[in-house]
Amino acid sequence: MSNRRVVLLGGSGFVGTQLTCRLAEQFDEVVVLTRRAQRVRTVRTMHNVEAREVNVHDAEALAAALTDATAVINLVGILNEGSHSSESSFTGAHSGLTEKVLAACVAGGVGRYLHMSALHADAENGSSEYLRTKGSAEDLVRNTNGVQWTIFQPSIIFGEHDAFFNRFAGLLRALPVFPLAVPDARMAPVFVGDVCRVMIDSIDDPDAVGAAIQLCGPHDYTLRELVQYTADAAGLSRKIIGLPDWAARLQARVMEFVPGKPFTRDNYLSLQTASVCADGCPRQPTSLDAVVPRYIGTEDWSGRLQKRRAAARR
Repeated sequence: MSNRRVVLLGGSGFVGTQLTCRLAEQFDEVVVLTRRAQRVRTVRTMHNVEAREVNVHDAEALAAALTDATAVINLVGILNEGSHSSESSFTGAHSGLTEKVLAACVAGGVGRYLHMSALHADAENGSSEYLRTKGSAEDLVRNTNGVQWTIFQPSIIFGEHDAFFNRFAGLLRALPVFPLAVPDARMAPVFVGDVCRVMIDSIDDPDAVGAAIQLCGPHDYTLRELVQYTADAAGLSRKIIGLPDWAARLQARVMEFVPGKPFTRDNYLSLQTASVCADGCPRQPTSLDAVVPRYIGTEDWSGRLQKRRAAARR
């Protein structure tokens, strides 16, 4: 039986780390491409995981790394643009890199390509540059011959170490009154474990070839509801004030100059599009209640759990 090798781009991130661990249980070799191997030290201890230092924007180095891979998974995506190079722009990170990866897959004889996109990515009509460039990348994937592809379109992805609930929890701890932009924005958070399972299952599933798979959790929420949920899970009593549109746009203009860019004008524009799945789309099973309190409400969770056990006479 031939060696089954999966190569990941973006494997050092939140989803990538989780996915790498699960892939290592099923494949002979998992290669994570990164500019700095130190970033993936968490998974380097696994005997069949290799962190390979490669500049993925270097076409020759990328082609060499992908040659003869069983599958290539591209998880690369940015929510905010960097300021130092075209590679850290939305276009460079999304459509630009995708074009290079697809060319390397074709040249290297890669049979299977999995592409992480976003719900309602649309090159022509996306409400933000993030969604438009994600849509452009999707178009490149769909129009590539010689590679069996699958596109994944998730809503907000949650789980331990996520950038959504953890960020809001940190902000809520710092602010007794929380001014919230676009409070009525809608989304359907999906658990990272469910995302990883669907992606891995799709690799050998012929029905997934040529498909765009939407990924949503079991329920839709407004952003206000999710921020309130975060406060409750963290045991915080906070007043959440929904901002009018003019104030939300002003907040975005100011906050994009804050280190780390917690909120930008492009983020504001992305929130104008509901991040929820189409009617009839299968939903992933894991709820917020099953996961979020365990990493947001660390101090309170054990106490609540003991009370529930006592009530159940355990």
